[in-house]
Amino acid sequence: MPGLLQRFLPREEGFFDLFAKQASNIHVGAEALHKMLSHYTGVPEQVQIVKAIEHEGDEITHALFTKLNQTFITPFDREDIYELCSRLDDVIDLIDAAASRLFSIASIASVPEPSISSKCLFPPPRKLN
Repeated sequence: MPGLLQRFLPREEGFFDLFAKQASNIHVGAEALHKMLSHYTGVPEQVQIVKAIEHEGDEITHALFTKLNQTFITPFDREDIYELCSRLDDVIDLIDAAASRLFSIASIASVPEPSISSKCLFPPPRKLN
């Protein structure tokens, strides 16, 4: 009977691919911010790179919300998917906000020892199992 029920009510598994894509995008954004802090030259161009990465994150978030609204049976609770998606979007938004704020103060002062600052903010990445 479980096999028959599975046929009539299939579960959508595409959410995990989009979550992985968003996590990868966040990692790319964090690396771009790290590069900006490490080499504090060409800041306006680097801010635009981070902004483009954030825009891609918004598109992934939109795709996740669309998929959530079109899926009858989700892999786990809708509220949890919504919350996870929103929190992942918040991370990339905050990376963009940090880069933009650094750009706004770039003309006022330079960042002392940016490599030390970025090492504190971004420890070496590790793969989660």
